[in-house]
Amino acid sequence: MGSEYKLIAVPNILREGDFKGHLETVTFVAASEHSTHKWWTVNVGTYETDFQKIVSPEFAKHVVERLRAGETVEFPNRYELAQIKGGFGGRWGDQIS
Repeated sequence: MGSEYKLIAVPNILREGDFKGHLETVTFVAASEHSTHKWWTVNVGTYETDFQKIVSPEFAKHVVERLRAGETVEFPNRYELAQIKGGFGGRWGDQIS
């Protein structure tokens, strides 16, 4: 069995312009005892469905609501990296670290 990771989602809300207040991107941080991975995705409206791969539909909706409100969210449980990396959002940004 591989390492299990804590998953944190950090929203980026547009602060000005025509889409002020829109959830633009989410940065994900997956941390284990021995390593940390950080990447971001562009919001294409699929986060709620995507998050249902690892949490209940009710919790997925709650996470998206919190992200849209600008809150950082820590997911419950711990996950294999393969479960979470590459599985959320539309276009993937660069891996940050």
